[in-house]
Amino acid sequence: MANPHRTRDGAIWGAALGASSGAVLAGAPGAVVGALVVAPASALAKPGALWGRILSSTLLCALLGAALGVALDPLPVAILVGALAGALGLRVLKLALGLAVGVAVGLLVDDAALAGALTALTYRCLAAIAYRRRPLVRIMAEAVPADELRYVVPFEARTRRVGADYVEQLAQLEGGTFVRNPPDVGILASLEALNGPEFDAALVHPRIREFYEHTSRFKLSIVPEWRTWMKPAYELFKRVVAEPLGQAAIPSNIEEAQRGMVSTIDTISFAEDQIDIRGWIRTFADTGDPIYVGIYTSFRHEGRGYVSVGFPIPRSNFTATLEPRG
Repeated sequence: MANPHRTRDGAIWGAALGASSGAVLAGAPGAVVGALVVAPASALAKPGALWGRILSSTLLCALLGAALGVALDPLPVAILVGALAGALGLRVLKLALGLAVGVAVGLLVDDAALAGALTALTYRCLAAIAYRRRPLVRIMAEAVPADELRYVVPFEARTRRVGADYVEQLAQLEGGTFVRNPPDVGILASLEALNGPEFDAALVHPRIREFYEHTSRFKLSIVPEWRTWMKPAYELFKRVVAEPLGQAAIPSNIEEAQRGMVSTIDTISFAEDQIDIRGWIRTFADTGDPIYVGIYTSFRHEGRGYVSVGFPIPRSNFTATLEPRG
């Protein structure tokens, strides 16, 4: 069943994007046609659908092209849009592809908005074909032995979408015993594992310690407050990146936050009476769509304790390592 909140928000987003991009491409008639076409398309698109992401990128780059066209000719506009699109791919070859597409389109088109749109459309289609079976993120780096990277959470998503069932899938892959949201469990077994020269768990306020060691006792809510300049950027990130990935899709307004949040600690064990992996999953209460999926681990190095949180994404993850002090 379709999510009414997503359908409505998608229609509103699509109408605004279609109307504004249509206006810069073809004036008032373009605005009307854009709103009428893009609104239902955005409302009906499945989360992460490739065609939906390509459509959004194309229309957004039409707006970017129109803005850049105030000061630049179509050729440099197309080159800049191509460079931006390629740079977001995090690969030298994608950057080169974006620049090549920008030059080709810029030489053929004499309208800045159209140059931006066609550059984005052409690049996204070519990249989708050329990299359809490649990892989403792969950055050239130096190979380092695993024992030198104890702070890294070594888990990735093996599908294009992370999803709220990530820990269960990980348990099947690793051969461990999965338990969904066992009672009275926390993101850490004990804060004492973090003791060191600058941290003593005995001095932590009992309520704070309870949260870390018994997280499932707490209910979470979000009250989003955004700086004016930041909210549009996050809306774009959420629709183009976060929601398709099923990761880091936090509510962007009060109405969305009022849908409610479900917080669970899913665990994996490789031996009896011992939890080896803890995943903190936060989802929307009405749909079960993921907001955040994080894997929490702790380790010690040179007499200090650290917490590492891994946020899996396709074929990779982001790891944040925290050193407690105070």
